[in-house]
Amino acid sequence: MFDHSGPRSRAAGSRGQEPVTPPLPLPLHDPALPKPPLDPQALVHLAQSSQDVFQRCVDTALSITCATTALALLHRGGPERLEVVAAAGNRADEAVGRSVARGIGLSWEVFGEQRARLVPQVQFHPGAYHLGGTPLPGMYVGVPLVDPEGKVFGVLSADTTHSRETLGEEDLRALGLLAQAAGVAYARLLALEDACRSARRFERVARLSADLECMTDPGQIARHALTALVDVSGCTRAGMFESGGDGFPQLNVAVDRGGEAGASLGLDEVQEVLRAVLSSRGTVAVPDGPALVGGRLPQTEAVPPGLATPLRSQGDVVGVLVLLGLNGGPGAAEGLISLLELVASHAERAMERVRGRERERVLREAALRSLGRVLEYRDDETFGHTDRVTTLALRLGEALGLHGDDLRHLRWGAYLHDIGKVAVRDEILRKGGPLTPEERRVMQEHAVTGDTMLRDEDFVPRAVREIVRHHHERWDGTGYPDRLAGNAIPLLARIFSVVDVYDALTSERPYKRAWTPEAACAELVRCAGQQFDPWVVQAFTALDGTGAPAAPPEAGTT
Repeated sequence: MFDHSGPRSRAAGSRGQEPVTPPLPLPLHDPALPKPPLDPQALVHLAQSSQDVFQRCVDTALSITCATTALALLHRGGPERLEVVAAAGNRADEAVGRSVARGIGLSWEVFGEQRARLVPQVQFHPGAYHLGGTPLPGMYVGVPLVDPEGKVFGVLSADTTHSRETLGEEDLRALGLLAQAAGVAYARLLALEDACRSARRFERVARLSADLECMTDPGQIARHALTALVDVSGCTRAGMFESGGDGFPQLNVAVDRGGEAGASLGLDEVQEVLRAVLSSRGTVAVPDGPALVGGRLPQTEAVPPGLATPLRSQGDVVGVLVLLGLNGGPGAAEGLISLLELVASHAERAMERVRGRERERVLREAALRSLGRVLEYRDDETFGHTDRVTTLALRLGEALGLHGDDLRHLRWGAYLHDIGKVAVRDEILRKGGPLTPEERRVMQEHAVTGDTMLRDEDFVPRAVREIVRHHHERWDGTGYPDRLAGNAIPLLARIFSVVDVYDALTSERPYKRAWTPEAACAELVRCAGQQFDPWVVQAFTALDGTGAPAAPPEAGTT
């Protein structure tokens, strides 16, 4: 491979040594056979991201020209350079990420002159630069990448270095068409990605209704959107399909006039329509023709004239919204296109909101867990303490009949129970010997400090802060920080204190050996009624047995 784009830069992706010229030529394309045809629209429709455009582009360029190497280079500023963002063919992995300074190499000639170039004997061209230092025979073709507004933003090129393959005017024209398609696809996907980023910063507006905004179940969102679509449009039926693993949509929800759900629209006879939607990525007409199978439609009934539009998530087509039974025949479709697309956008926003909240929940959960694990290292806790006490606390909570938010609060409290220790000095927190009375007082302040820190975090419920503050309280009222006793100690804090002490007993520390589970449980039983809630201890010691926890004592008893 000769470097028709210029010398190697030390910037992006530079490796600092010259590559070795491949010893063998690539297989030669049979000149008696036509080269593969170009389908530029496939690039537009199949590219999934702005970066994906260029990888598909060079793969296609390599295929249709039968060259040895194809490169896509984008113009970058500060300092001005052309950067290889995608490569295919000979030594493609080495090319990606390299940058070429202005004025060096054939690609800069294509970019600067803003016109295509075909160089039949590149080894004799003064503008070519060969990485190995020795000119190699081959041909070069390069075309500018142009956006829809006519601005050149890069170069698409192919070469036949170390090969007897030939390039001609047909290759130049094909590469030009491919570059045009790439420019359109790139601009479209960039705009789409910008829109997705903006959508994540602001609350969604123009909801289909206030109800849709409050819904959290995708099925409920779909039924509500379809019912509204049928009612407003005057059509007879609407269906929402979601993409299946086989590449074709699978029916999700169908609603007919009156809001009745449960009718199904079969796919066997309408796959051509669905393929058209997925291929065009836009709204298409559903003509009279094949029958819909399923629901209350006879298999012989023709498809009513209708419309179908894609449902997207972050730019990807994930489903199809279908509207059937337009009054007035196929000609009525034109007036309902904007309505269908508006409802689709409302459904997309609502679905994306649900997915976004789930992503937020997962990320927040991971962040809280990570915070707990970080605190382990500073406090010289045994590795895995946070995960162990979390697992034990949830098992114990379930045994005591907790569910839903109570278990979530218990889990978060386990993550954050010692967060106040970040304010304790290392010489106290990591002291090897016994603490002095003053040091013990400072250490005990971590419970109040943690509660205070979390008060400013609106997303942390009070029940979580109660675990942080009160997990060192004792059943007999001699604990800290508030000397609460009995049932005055919040239940979640009582639960967590048992599992926290159990894990401390069964874990090896620099100053002690690990207790056996049997010995640790015996110690919990011994301290029940003094340090721990007896009911909670009973439930904990029964976790691995067959007994069920006893009923909780009456409130106020100690």
